[in-house]
Amino acid sequence: MLEIISVMILYLSFLLFIVGFGFYVVNILRHHRQDKLSELKPSKGQSLDFAVLVLRWYLAYYMFDYGSAKMMGEQFGVYDPDIFEKPLKEVSKVQLAWHLFSLDKSFNIGVGIIQIVGAILIVINRTVLVGALLLLPVLVQIFLVDLAFTTEVFGWALPVRLIGMIASDFLILYYYKDRVVLAWNNLTNGTTTKFKYKWWVFLLLPVLGLLTDFGIGLLTSPFKLFKLLTNFMAK
Repeated sequence: MLEIISVMILYLSFLLFIVGFGFYVVNILRHHRQDKLSELKPSKGQSLDFAVLVLRWYLAYYMFDYGSAKMMGEQFGVYDPDIFEKPLKEVSKVQLAWHLFSLDKSFNIGVGIIQIVGAILIVINRTVLVGALLLLPVLVQIFLVDLAFTTEVFGWALPVRLIGMIASDFLILYYYKDRVVLAWNNLTNGTTTKFKYKWWVFLLLPVLGLLTDFGIGLLTSPFKLFKLLTNFMAK
């Protein structure tokens, strides 16, 4: 049953794209007579807009695939039990990394949720930029992980694929660059403290930062002690 659900989730975004493209074609057939269909030629702007739409669904498909695989515990882990009998120096980096990633389910679930949310946001017109910005650091993180751990076994196939995904994300952001620049200007221009301070106050900030860290450590120490006590009683 879980395998069937996994396959359905895996191909859901691709099927939605096919359905959406079908409605697009049907809409053309409804609004134009048959004898004028041969005269319909999309403009350069329409072709570019549709290409960006395809890139959005391309990223959504893979992010949904990656996210659902993490949520179901299918992406990380060791699939050859004999690996546990080998010395660490004989285990490949990807096998060791995938085993460590699989030890904490909260990591997989958390990253999987972020990828699925980003996939949903990037296909909705009102949230496409939010989705693209959310997925960009996720894609870079996946690229770095694949570059560091998978090239030894799988070569450059996965990093090259991730480069294509990152480039697609940048192309989407560039296509909507007017809104991106506007948002950047709003976030960076005129941002300062609400009150003026003397110059010597800024000299105290590093010390105050350390004291703040110390104070937060004191406030959270009861939770740390409780955790230590819980672990001790569990042994």
